[in-house]
Amino acid sequence: MKKCNRCFLLPLAILLVATLAGLIMRTPHGPVEAIILYAVAWIWAFHFSEWLRHRDRLLDETVIQLTETVDRWASGDLQARVYLDQADPLDSLAHGMNRVAEVLAERTEDLQQDKERLEAILSSMANGIIILGHGLTITLINQAAYELFGLGDEPVTGKHLLEVIRDMALDDAVTKVTREGGTDTVLWSPPDNDNFVVEVTVGALNQPIGGLGAVLVARNVSAQKQVERMRQDFVANVSHELQTPLTVIRGFTETLLDNPDDPSARRFLELIHEEATRMSRLVDDLLTLSRMEHHSMPMRRQGVDVPVLIESVTVKLSPRIHSAGLTLENHIPAHMPLVAGDPDLLAEVFMNLVSNAVQYTPVGGCISLDMALDVPNHMVGISVKDTGIGIPAQDVPRIFERFYRVDRARSRASGGTGLGLAIVKHIMELHHGRIEVKSTVGVGTEFLLWLPEFESERDD
Repeated sequence: MKKCNRCFLLPLAILLVATLAGLIMRTPHGPVEAIILYAVAWIWAFHFSEWLRHRDRLLDETVIQLTETVDRWASGDLQARVYLDQADPLDSLAHGMNRVAEVLAERTEDLQQDKERLEAILSSMANGIIILGHGLTITLINQAAYELFGLGDEPVTGKHLLEVIRDMALDDAVTKVTREGGTDTVLWSPPDNDNFVVEVTVGALNQPIGGLGAVLVARNVSAQKQVERMRQDFVANVSHELQTPLTVIRGFTETLLDNPDDPSARRFLELIHEEATRMSRLVDDLLTLSRMEHHSMPMRRQGVDVPVLIESVTVKLSPRIHSAGLTLENHIPAHMPLVAGDPDLLAEVFMNLVSNAVQYTPVGGCISLDMALDVPNHMVGISVKDTGIGIPAQDVPRIFERFYRVDRARSRASGGTGLGLAIVKHIMELHHGRIEVKSTVGVGTEFLLWLPEFESERDD
């Protein structure tokens, strides 16, 4: 439109010159002056038209440069700038556009830094985070969520939640939250592993363009669920363990009260005494465990001579070993490094392990004691090995739980409380040691105890 306006300037100027020439022609020297005026007018018109063409060419070049720069900005290159001559009428516009580009570049850099910080925070979180947009599609997910839900390495962004995690309870919770708002919590486990439990908290998330999305926060609660299960088992087991002797005591007591002259009274009193003693041992073991867990167990830390300690334990248990028809082989050398610990507590550890070996080894079996050394770590190993019935592989991880018995009938018949190995584990933890268990059903079991050397600990 501006070009057309400029095109009208030249004919208008020529018309004005022609009018002036007509007026001049009426004067005495009119023809000469008219010719001069016409010549000046044509010269001016020529220069004016050239100026217009040059100006239009510069304007076209400026518009092209502005268009190219805007296109580069649109493609993400915010470093592009417009540079015009100061005489260019669009130079002020170019300066304004360059300033806008600088501000956009600064804002983009700030957003990129915020994004990197957010990604760093999400990637370092132990909890899994999944953010759902419209249509319940995944818009953001961190590495912890990939691991918790076992999603592998395939990208899942943009996919529907149910397509990625096939769990209707979780999908129902998300649907409810996105419709009604608020939060909801569900438990998720993989189809092939019920012991692995993930707690997922689903919350409503306002979307920038209306509607509700959702944010899922997942955390591994397998350990808490296992502890809760163990606590429930403990309450059930201790109730059962106490119920049996109490029933016997109550029954025989009622019999004695009803028949004070019964000739079986002495036998009844002996059974009552046995069951009361068993309950006493059970309570003592529970109190021992409680003191260990609350770190209130008195403990002396000194150099312990393991061969002397083992000899004392085997002497006490030798009558029971011989009566069970077993043999004991003690391969522990007379001279070996001292271990750091409490001799009374360590004696209880070996008493429990050797007693268990006697209890679960058939007649004619063998119990052997050996030593091992872990020189780089300054640890001494003592092995208690039997040729007994062995422990099934699925039971090995649980044998240190309270009241857990592989063979319940045999354990109760021997008067055991079911707390021996739990006490062994806690004593080893107090001594900063560790226990290794190897067992094969029908072949036997080996407990290998590792204790720190006394000399190395004193040097520290």
